[in-house]
Amino acid sequence: MENLVNEPIVLIFGKICSGKSTYAQALSYITKSKRITVSDVVKALSGIQSRSGLQTTQHLDESIAAELVRQIKANERVVIDGIRQFSIVQWILREFGAENILMIWLEVPDDVRKYRFYDRLLAKDDLSFEEADQRDEKLGLTELRSMLDKEYIEYTVINNH
Repeated sequence: MENLVNEPIVLIFGKICSGKSTYAQALSYITKSKRITVSDVVKALSGIQSRSGLQTTQHLDESIAAELVRQIKANERVVIDGIRQFSIVQWILREFGAENILMIWLEVPDDVRKYRFYDRLLAKDDLSFEEADQRDEKLGLTELRSMLDKEYIEYTVINNH
């Protein structure tokens, strides 16, 4: 099963409650990779813990990218979930090359994501599903997906519902 992912760097994207964390955790286990969660990097850089606060940190993109690069270099294989800005992806692509990176977008219907959001009841979720979803879009998630398509960057879409 380890041969399923040959690239040393895997980036997992998707909207809120698309299954990024679950997918990343399983993939990192199977491939014996270090799992890096972008929200943990943002929390460490900013000290912010709540979703509403984390979704206002777009200005930290260079710091986030630099820390991700540092962590990638410190590990042989990594699975990173939760990047929401294209500028961070560009930084990683420049640093390591597209040939070393597998990018996965998890696609999930809105009603399934909304159910997952309210089912999990996390303390950090201090917003409604609609507010959290809209703020992710404003943070850069819509632009990220659009730029992946526009720049003809190869990525895989997985329907995860």
